[in-house]
Amino acid sequence: MNDFDMLVMIVIILAGIITYSLRFGGLLIGNILSKHKFVENLIKALPGTLLLSFIVPSIISEGIPGAISALITGVVAKKTNNVLIALIIGMAIIILFRNLL
Repeated sequence: MNDFDMLVMIVIILAGIITYSLRFGGLLIGNILSKHKFVENLIKALPGTLLLSFIVPSIISEGIPGAISALITGVVAKKTNNVLIALIIGMAIIILFRNLL
């Protein structure tokens, strides 16, 4: 083995150690932090926050049609309790705006 091969092996081993250390550390910290009510509420709200961080830039980039589509999609989802129908209606509105107006 030359020096380069040895360096590659060391880097791979260190990457594995760091990866599993982060995972194990996350589990330890998660067990400690989950005892606090504030952190528990934050973790419960996180999926919605992440979803909004993906959706809001798309709505903004579409402009007024995106805002109208998002509003109508939200109303339909709330009234019908059917996300699939709301998604189809929202996409139809965007398609209409892009192709007809």
